[in-house]
Amino acid sequence: MSDHKLDIGINFIDGINKLGSILGYHTQTEKLVDMIKRNSPAVDLAWFKEENQKFPLFIFEVESSATNGMTYNPMKVFSKKNEKFEKPLFFFQLVLSGGQDSSRIDDLRETYGTYNYRIYRVSTYESQSFLFDILEQHRQISQNLDVIQLIRFLFESKWIDFDLFSLTNHIESLDFEKESGLLLSSYIFLASHYKELIPITVGYLRKIHTDFYSNLNKVRYSSYMGSTWCFPIHLGIIYASTEDLYTKDKALNQLKYWQNNKQHLSMIGPHFGLSQDYDEFIIWGAGGLFGVLSSLFYDNNARLYFANQLKKIIDETKLEYKIPNLLWLLHIIPPIEESKSFFEYVIRIIKEIGSFSLESFWNPPFLNHDEDYIDLFIQKSDSIFDFQDYIKLINGKQRRDNMLGIQIACSLLTNDYYDEEMNKNIISTI
Repeated sequence: MSDHKLDIGINFIDGINKLGSILGYHTQTEKLVDMIKRNSPAVDLAWFKEENQKFPLFIFEVESSATNGMTYNPMKVFSKKNEKFEKPLFFFQLVLSGGQDSSRIDDLRETYGTYNYRIYRVSTYESQSFLFDILEQHRQISQNLDVIQLIRFLFESKWIDFDLFSLTNHIESLDFEKESGLLLSSYIFLASHYKELIPITVGYLRKIHTDFYSNLNKVRYSSYMGSTWCFPIHLGIIYASTEDLYTKDKALNQLKYWQNNKQHLSMIGPHFGLSQDYDEFIIWGAGGLFGVLSSLFYDNNARLYFANQLKKIIDETKLEYKIPNLLWLLHIIPPIEESKSFFEYVIRIIKEIGSFSLESFWNPPFLNHDEDYIDLFIQKSDSIFDFQDYIKLINGKQRRDNMLGIQIACSLLTNDYYDEEMNKNIISTI
């Protein structure tokens, strides 16, 4: 087939080309059917497993419209002897406009329907079938699928019409990334960028958390927070995503059971000396993690529970190292009368330390500071507010956004870089 002149054909071939690269294939446009014969016909696009392979696995022919000439395109491949051109694993032919009732399309289906061949009318619902069929054929080659790149490309390019829920259900039904455990972390990463992925991510999380520990092979993160503290954050995401009281109660009870860990030490507690990494996490990370959980489990009783857990850590921490968790505690406690004892507890220790930073109050440290932070903090002498002014400050924060809270949690699970912007976002959702 000659080179496409119309933008619609060029753009569609470019989209297939990009999709092939995402799936890990070497792609080639205008691939000659006969490398020896002069003026040999060519196919629009071919995908190869590797660059130097002689014959493609997949062939794509793109027709701007249903014409008489398109009937020749599959024939130039399927009529060749295997010695000259091995048959592809699959041959995709697409008609971009018109052809809804074309007898030519019906004739092609009848003629080549017994081959690994299908023809699609992109101007109808068949564009999604085309995408799904590509994924099915790819699954015969590999169980690996870069879900992040795939969905990002489909979202941002607007290359083809598809239904997101149907696509992710199709990916899951084909068992992509079955052994690697990357599907969940891919969903989590995408949910941190696209709110449309949040319901899908939550649905997949619920399947895993039905029996979390027997599904650990489905959970894999490369970040510290994801690999170490994903369990309570997952439960928080489930809690924040629903209004169903039974689901909320179950998620909170699961978290408390996990935290209490009756047979051993609590999961997040003042257990200094277990390891240097754990000590550093308790000082610099515990408050922030309880802050994230308070944002997700947004309920006064839950927040008071997290405040109690954090207070236990502060009680057993050296005076100057209490500062990060004290600041987080002021945000975790709900702005109600029952929180007054916690507030007075913080003020008493702040006075003992002899310094306070209002800037640090609005941006408490979370896994991104060291002892220099403490040295700078104790040089501050800002006035501390009383309980009533504190209530006004907390109530005066911007309106909570559950979806933003979930997105922040997803970002935390999939990133190892925690900047001030993330801290401020966490604070804004508590």
